[in-house]
Amino acid sequence: MMPMDEMTAKIFIIAFLVESIVLHEMAHGYVAWLFGDQTAKRQGRITFNPIPHIDPLWTIVIPIVAYFLSGGTFIIGGAKPVPVNPFNYRRPVLGDICVSVAGVAANFLIAVIMILLLNIVHFISGNSTGTLVAHVLLNVALLNIVLAMFNLIPIPPLDGSHLFKYLLPQELRHSYEKLGRTGAGFIILILLINIPGLWNIFSTVLFGLRDFLLGNLIFF
Repeated sequence: MMPMDEMTAKIFIIAFLVESIVLHEMAHGYVAWLFGDQTAKRQGRITFNPIPHIDPLWTIVIPIVAYFLSGGTFIIGGAKPVPVNPFNYRRPVLGDICVSVAGVAANFLIAVIMILLLNIVHFISGNSTGTLVAHVLLNVALLNIVLAMFNLIPIPPLDGSHLFKYLLPQELRHSYEKLGRTGAGFIILILLINIPGLWNIFSTVLFGLRDFLLGNLIFF
């Protein structure tokens, strides 16, 4: 790929990644609204406009840290957590679980759509791996799969913590949730990212799952 093509591809990939993160947050807010909580809707968070979703840590710091720790081969990020009030849910436990899963499901759906489009490009062109469009589609799919699985890590306030907490005894659940509210969860996550051995184990599992999913969805 020529330098200009590579730059163009990176611009498109970053643009798609930003909108993927926006859709992740929109999904949280929309499902919360379906369960009776209008907090996100009232605050203008169910929108394709990325500006209301920008978070200094997740949108700026974490992507930069991940990029440099991986030597420029991996980037992950997020948006400002969408505001929800579980007390407004018509069915609190089910609502909490569904709202949490919604963001991850949105990223997996985007990845599936990108991979299906990639298969169509391959069918039409006969050589998808050599086209700019295919390169963008594949990388957007990869990033969305990684983003979805990253959010499933059970460290508050990541989405996975909202599922894992229901496996804990009631007396431990409050302390576990408090990690997310106090910011301790972010500190734990950053520490884990900065421990090379743990990051290598995490990335090995992450990319292994990613490759497994891709291997069962790409038909060429």
